[in-house]
Amino acid sequence: MNPARPQPDGITARKIVARVIVALLFGLVIGYAIGLSVEADAVRGRALTMKEYIADFEGYRNHLMGNGNPIWAMIVAGVILMVLVFAIYELLVWLVDKLLRAVDRRMNPVDQPGTPPPW
Repeated sequence: MNPARPQPDGITARKIVARVIVALLFGLVIGYAIGLSVEADAVRGRALTMKEYIADFEGYRNHLMGNGNPIWAMIVAGVILMVLVFAIYELLVWLVDKLLRAVDRRMNPVDQPGTPPPW
């Protein structure tokens, strides 16, 4: 294995900032989705009557018992989903890092590549 090459503090700090930004965005999106789901469940629960529940008792019971997939299939699906989530996270971190690098270059003219101005 090749050891990681040392990076200047600015690059490391920018990558940390990119990771924090993406983690916060993930948290906001997931929190919002969970909030909407809980709110929708509460609305359905308030509207549910005893007659409706008893009439569709088998449906509720089957929903609680699950779909009958074997545990190994659920584990494989969980691993695949976690790999996909991690890949999306890393892609978003890479994109935010590129965006921060572009913003940083515009703000710091000393680091601009190319020939110096003639003056």
